[in-house]
Amino acid sequence: MIPNDPALTFAVTLKRWFASNNWPQKITDDWARDVGNSTGPWASQVCNAMKASGYNPKAEFFLALAQFNKVVADQELLAITDTKLKDRLTGASPLCLENGQPYGGAEFWSLYAGLIDPPEVFNKAEEMTQEDVDAAMQLMRDNFRQVSLDYMVSPATAWQMVHAAIIECGEKSGVFVSPDDLQQFREVLAGLYEHTPETLVPIVKRYGKHDPIVCAFQVLLKDDIKKRQPIA
Repeated sequence: MIPNDPALTFAVTLKRWFASNNWPQKITDDWARDVGNSTGPWASQVCNAMKASGYNPKAEFFLALAQFNKVVADQELLAITDTKLKDRLTGASPLCLENGQPYGGAEFWSLYAGLIDPPEVFNKAEEMTQEDVDAAMQLMRDNFRQVSLDYMVSPATAWQMVHAAIIECGEKSGVFVSPDDLQQFREVLAGLYEHTPETLVPIVKRYGKHDPIVCAFQVLLKDDIKKRQPIA
């Protein structure tokens, strides 16, 4: 599975969906401007969503994605005047649930909120890239910094808080976090250790949806958690 923090998972899924159709990042923007769709999805929105960190999309974004996805699914391309854009969308695959139903606004939002899993075809950790890993580590560091800011404490004290929350989350979910994993996570936060896909994939598989680290930040930051955590 790809990283289990909802926004990061959302970001990774978007990236993989676009890549599977050989689309540029701005294709939704091109479509919206060509057909006069006033709500997008705009390139800046897609770019921020693919970064995951620090972005909280509004409902309009998910609804606009659903409109674009419906056009792809139904191949409603007659209104498109740009020949290159029409060629890129012709025969392209929509984002769908496992039963083949194309994502609507509710499904895009549910994926972002962590209420549903990505399509299996886009949910393989083996495809994790170094860019994905770097994004995940930066998100961890951003959330750690936010703990210090929210509680007005030093990094050392912030780590004590995060450490305690990780242990508490692990106990509640029945997931044991090894001392080695805790030490490695501490080194990541301090910038002393950099993961690769080879080192991060086993951790993702080990903890799955009950990742105590993600849980710890959710407990400490609540609404301030960086929205939020994937991998592409």
